[in-house]
Amino acid sequence: MLDLKRSMTPDFLARGGEMGALMRAHDWADSTLGPAETWPQSLRTALRILLNSNHPMFIWWGPDLIQFYNDAYRQTMGPERHPGALGQRGRDCWAEIWDIIGPQIEQVMSGGGSTWHENHLVPVTRNGRREDVYWTYGFSPIDQDDSVGGVLVVCRDVTRDVSASMALREREAELARVQQIGRIGGLEVDLRSGFRNRRSPEYLLVHGLPPEAATETHEDWVRRIHPEDREATERQFVEAVNGDARDYVARYRIIRPSDGETRWISVRAVIERDDSGTPLRLVGAHIDVTEQVEAEQKAQASEEAARKLAAQLAQLNTTLAQHVEEKTRERDRIWNVSQDLLLVADRRGVWRTVNPAWTNTLGWSEAELLNNTSEWIEHPADGGITRAQLAELCAGAGTVRFESRIRAKDGSYRWLSWTGVSDADACYAVARDITADKAAAERLKVTEEALRQSQKMEAVGQLTGGIAHDFNNLLTGIVGSLELMRTRLEQGRTDNIARYIDAAMISANRAAALTHRLLAFARRQPLVPKPVDANHLVVSLEDLLRRTIGEAIEFEIAAAPDLWLTLCDPNQLESALLNLAINARDAMPDGGRLTITTRNATFDGGEMPALLPGDYVCLTVSDTGVGMNDDVAARAFEPFFTTKPLGRGTGLGLSMIYGFAQQSRGHASIASARSEGTSVTLYLPREHGDAGERQEPAKPPRADAARGETVLVVEDEAVVRAVIVEMLRDQGYRVLEAVDGPSGLAMLQGDEPIDLLLSDIGLPGLNGRQLADYARLHRPDIGVLLMTGYAESAAMTDGIREAGIELITKPFDHGDLMTRVRAMVAD
Repeated sequence: MLDLKRSMTPDFLARGGEMGALMRAHDWADSTLGPAETWPQSLRTALRILLNSNHPMFIWWGPDLIQFYNDAYRQTMGPERHPGALGQRGRDCWAEIWDIIGPQIEQVMSGGGSTWHENHLVPVTRNGRREDVYWTYGFSPIDQDDSVGGVLVVCRDVTRDVSASMALREREAELARVQQIGRIGGLEVDLRSGFRNRRSPEYLLVHGLPPEAATETHEDWVRRIHPEDREATERQFVEAVNGDARDYVARYRIIRPSDGETRWISVRAVIERDDSGTPLRLVGAHIDVTEQVEAEQKAQASEEAARKLAAQLAQLNTTLAQHVEEKTRERDRIWNVSQDLLLVADRRGVWRTVNPAWTNTLGWSEAELLNNTSEWIEHPADGGITRAQLAELCAGAGTVRFESRIRAKDGSYRWLSWTGVSDADACYAVARDITADKAAAERLKVTEEALRQSQKMEAVGQLTGGIAHDFNNLLTGIVGSLELMRTRLEQGRTDNIARYIDAAMISANRAAALTHRLLAFARRQPLVPKPVDANHLVVSLEDLLRRTIGEAIEFEIAAAPDLWLTLCDPNQLESALLNLAINARDAMPDGGRLTITTRNATFDGGEMPALLPGDYVCLTVSDTGVGMNDDVAARAFEPFFTTKPLGRGTGLGLSMIYGFAQQSRGHASIASARSEGTSVTLYLPREHGDAGERQEPAKPPRADAARGETVLVVEDEAVVRAVIVEMLRDQGYRVLEAVDGPSGLAMLQGDEPIDLLLSDIGLPGLNGRQLADYARLHRPDIGVLLMTGYAESAAMTDGIREAGIELITKPFDHGDLMTRVRAMVAD
């Protein structure tokens, strides 16, 4: 969770040259300060100022006086301390001078205010030796809340300036001593003879003059004075001589004729006068004080810099205080106006601080919420998730995100979405009221469900209409043929009866095929899956497929070597491939190419979301026909959707193929484009067993007749049961009848011998699969033949071959049924 009372982004360390990089790389988590993201705002602001300053500065923070410094200060430390001084305790780093600076630090940390020291001797060890170093520095407090959190130090090494100033004082003392000794480097000016001067050899040396200049004129002297000092120096000299002064003191610059160098000259002289005060002569000494003047200027500049630094430090403290105050106001404004519910809890999960949004959202006052955990306002059905998550957070989980319901003061519950973080001291949480979002999501869910139901009903209506249309046509052929047969029999005429029977059978068989396709689309057809070598199956169909598509279409099989086995019903796979070949033929009326390709493929769920991750055998049937646009291709697998002319297709071929693939735990996809052809791919799951035996063609009916074997027929549909019983008795079988599962079970439990159980799967009371399992368990030698025509029965046909049970699909003709029965009772 975000603590809005502190910024979690360490942008204050974003700059700062080498020291900024070292601070970012330093492992602060093991220090008493903790991670940089948790540092207080006042320290962050001070560090930002420190790292962006070119003046030597450092910071001591907290009770341990943890040390930070910038690049400018780093250059004054020496290799003994840098970079180890970063993050070190101040007392450990500066043990050798702690008796000097320790009391000053204690004064600032205890609230005694700032300190300032100029040209202060603080000896330190640098470059392997003890050095006497003079510093100008100030210690200033860094506020944290209502106390002092640390010390900001602005400093400067002024050793050179102090040394220069001391040298200047020594030179001035030397000048005074020289003046007491006599005329060394002196001058004598006769003030009665037009200011004519006499210069000593030392004077000539200082001024860079030849020996003949020993008696230069006053004008010669003025010309050698620096142009910027000339007027003021001459005026001072004239005023001193013409006045009543006894001493003449001056400092000015000259330009030496010998080398053109500018030098500072200091003059100290006595003006001798007669009793009336008239000037007689000027006697004194000249000395080159260039080095002293430069040292004075440096010292003055240093003092000026120190004064400016002190002013900047004072301004810095003011700015820092204003910045902290501004940040505090911003933080408080965010805390107070935020619509999110902000919370600070201690390490035990007890709420310590909440913002006004809690009262605005839930109605509880701040006093009612504080000093409690969340237990008393959690929804009972949430299992204490809020309390548990906050406890996990306080235990050091780092970050948690969850949703829970919290009771408002009016007794209602509000959904809150929580985010939380923690540090060494507390846990911080942000909760957002998502009650309206939850309600909107629930409304959307209801709306989507209603839409799905509407779409489902529309699809059911379309499917029902298609079934009704096709079945009405088929029933017309059946009913019409039967009525004609009855009419002819009533008339005593038997001619054309066979033709009417054939017409009725054709329509009935077409109806049976239609139901099979519907079951395939609904993924409810009874399948008998077994390991299949798809390459072998495709090659075995080659002759049939070539005859089906005709000579105008080229046919090619691209079989992958080492193709895996697949698990599916081989008869249904053959039917699917035949259907696809017929569709491809119809799409290429002027000829083209039909290709069947096999390959192995592995999917991880990303490329083909419709498939479970795993290995698959892919069979692709491609043509070069007219193709389909995107809209037609998107509907190609829908039942009763067809682009063929009326009477040339039911629209169930592709839907049957799709249903077969889905029921086989695979998938079917289609890719097509206008004038570019169509490719349909079947994805069937890989089988790791051995290839199953290919189904042999149905054997012709046995010539031998029944020998009185007993068949138990269990069928709840009276008409169907009567027809089957009549067929069996015509063949010489002894038949027992049962109308439902329980009555069939009673016969199986009796003592009467039974050779074959012939039962429907969908029975009331006890289904046929359960009846068959009982028969195989208690009568191991009995044969079992199950009949199915009901969509729900497909789920009951799994593993029937392993159980020794045979399956026949309704509707069936007399010959097929008798062949199956004869084969089973004869085994």
